[in-house]
Amino acid sequence: MKWEKGLKKAFEEVGKHFLNIGVAIIVFAILQPIVKSEFSPKSSLIFAVVYLIIFTIAVFLITLGGREDE
Repeated sequence: MKWEKGLKKAFEEVGKHFLNIGVAIIVFAILQPIVKSEFSPKSSLIFAVVYLIIFTIAVFLITLGGREDE
């Protein structure tokens, strides 16, 4: 059906946005403190776990969205 195709595309786009959020977490929460010499292993570990959760959600949504040529 036509709405299923739109829903799959929506899931894929939301997944891509989650990947963008994950990249922002890496840059601003993990790399920036290292550059500013304010590195904290505890906070970096917390943000790494948050990144893994967001990355997992993103991959799930993109996979659920499928490919357009299927």
